[in-house]
Amino acid sequence: MRAFALFAAFCLSLAATAGAATLTEVKDPGKVTTSFSPRAPIRVLNVWATWCVPCVEEMADLRAIADTFGTRVSLVGVTLDDMIPGDRTAIRRKVVTFLDQQKISYINLYYSGSNDALADTLKFSGEIPITIIYDRGGHELWRQQGKIDRQKTIAEIRKLLGRNR
Repeated sequence: MRAFALFAAFCLSLAATAGAATLTEVKDPGKVTTSFSPRAPIRVLNVWATWCVPCVEEMADLRAIADTFGTRVSLVGVTLDDMIPGDRTAIRRKVVTFLDQQKISYINLYYSGSNDALADTLKFSGEIPITIIYDRGGHELWRQQGKIDRQKTIAEIRKLLGRNR
């Protein structure tokens, strides 16, 4: 009976964390583009923040893209919430809570390095949201500055998947 109780507690703990968002801190902008699943032929990078209205609006679209393509597309979000002054632990908790509420299960990075260095590395103005699609070799294939259009982005990914077989 005790073994069953321990097994049940173990299963409940797995269930409680199964849908939990992952948020890994990254300080080096070069590490951002190495966080993708190595098996995915298409890699989607989205830079966002909880305080950015269009970023929040596109979360459901990004979740739908991740759900639509499964392992054929590796999606990584990079939050810039560390820019906000305050208690970093509280800010990270807020981001994790937000990701859980949005039911986001793809990888998210908590970027704590220089925002200028990240903008230089990704070659963008710093305006968010920005979504960049890469091939397996790290070559940029497509980018969208501002909020994505779900259907157009899905169509673009389908086209790119056809090219990158």
